[in-house]
Amino acid sequence: MVTLPYLYPAIPLLLLGGASIGIFLTARLFRTSNRIMAALSAMLFLLVGLFLIFENRLITFAAAFSNPSAFLISRQISMNAFNPSDPGAKTISVLAVGLAIVVSIFSGEYLHLDRRQHVFYPLLFLMICGFVGMLFATNLMVLYLFCELMSICAYSLVAFRRQTDTAIEAGFKYLMMGSVASIVILTGILFLFLEYGSIDIGDMQTSSGWISLLGALMFFAGFCLKSALVPLHTWLPDAHGRAPSSISAILSGILVQGVLYVLIKNSLAIGLNAHLLGTLLVFLSLLNILVGNLMGLVQKHTKRLLGYSTIAQMGYITLCMAIGLRTNSVTAIQAGFFIIVAHAVAKALAFLAKGVFHYYVGASEIKDLSRASELPLFPSISFGLAIISLSALPPFPGFTGKWFALSSFFSFSEPVSIVSALVFLAGSLIAFGYYFPLLIQVFIKSTSHIGRKRATSRKMKMSLWITIPLSMLSAAILYISLSPQFVLNLSSEAARYLMGFMR
Repeated sequence: MVTLPYLYPAIPLLLLGGASIGIFLTARLFRTSNRIMAALSAMLFLLVGLFLIFENRLITFAAAFSNPSAFLISRQISMNAFNPSDPGAKTISVLAVGLAIVVSIFSGEYLHLDRRQHVFYPLLFLMICGFVGMLFATNLMVLYLFCELMSICAYSLVAFRRQTDTAIEAGFKYLMMGSVASIVILTGILFLFLEYGSIDIGDMQTSSGWISLLGALMFFAGFCLKSALVPLHTWLPDAHGRAPSSISAILSGILVQGVLYVLIKNSLAIGLNAHLLGTLLVFLSLLNILVGNLMGLVQKHTKRLLGYSTIAQMGYITLCMAIGLRTNSVTAIQAGFFIIVAHAVAKALAFLAKGVFHYYVGASEIKDLSRASELPLFPSISFGLAIISLSALPPFPGFTGKWFALSSFFSFSEPVSIVSALVFLAGSLIAFGYYFPLLIQVFIKSTSHIGRKRATSRKMKMSLWITIPLSMLSAAILYISLSPQFVLNLSSEAARYLMGFMR
């Protein structure tokens, strides 16, 4: 008989995989409505999230009713594939599951007009399953397989609305570039196996052999593409701009950031020197900041603009991590984790609010955002709150994260840190050039539509399935703004854990 401790720590993955099968069969056999599938999905994601948060207590409780020696053996077996004690992976996975809860509720209304909900929710579960498994994996093949599960589901969800040519084109481009990355990663794993004779990350020590160095660099390059680091970023604006807004919220909000964490943690673990890795990431992050912000200035499509905003935000996060690796600074890495949390909540809210505008009034381009006046004020306020946080105005989380990052950069007299801080500041100032026009369209130019708003206000009512997710994310932004210490504590723990991989 298989006991609960023996399955530790794969229970969240089993729940997610089982939920995808259960939701699919329920939809096909009983012709379940979209709203029932959305509610079931949200509850199942909530169950997974609670397990991730309280798993230590649950496992301790389960161990009390098991043979202690058997529990220790089963824990060791599980640890060969996964490391559930990784605080960075736990923080990011809880964020991903939390966003999946919000997206599931949102989709109860947002997918009302689609006819393939029985495919959407299982793919969402499998994508999150692959993402969580990849974060906790301590075996290169396990990591690769879960990464592929996540990627394949992401390709499919980007092209979910297959009747739209642009969605198919974006999904195909994402598939092609992602497949190249997968081949490069797998080849890198092969070289590492040839050098070390093992695919367990814990068995890989620093080696001066050219085979191991080549393998580590190929692993690094493949994950650079999957985390949209410039110049390997070109798939992201198309994919995130053409996916359903509910999927863009997760892809831009947390998936690429989680892949970046996997890149850094495992590149260090398989032997790349911390200073070398940090130096490579500094240059890539500066390119992200400049390219993301400059390209954002010339965008006309709102979701594509938000995609370039994600590229720039990835630059800020990567730069924090890179400076931390170069200078052995826990504070800089902590700032990077804080920006991950702040960006996840704000970007998800921005995409969902944009989805509301498109769903109700057909607003796709920036100039169309003035139609927001035809809706109740709440989605406009939510969108504005997200944009203000992303633009790093005080006292919102985006400002707190960037202030924390700049403080850590200027604490070192190292020229690279000073130059990086100046580019960091310049990128933030450039970003105002494309964030403020969004606010102007939503709150100022919409006054020209006041008459139409009054004429249609009684007809244009928002569903609770949409109002609740926007309220949850707005409340999260306000909570972090008023009480950032909780996120700072989580970030500190994750940063110290990541520092333990430095050599």
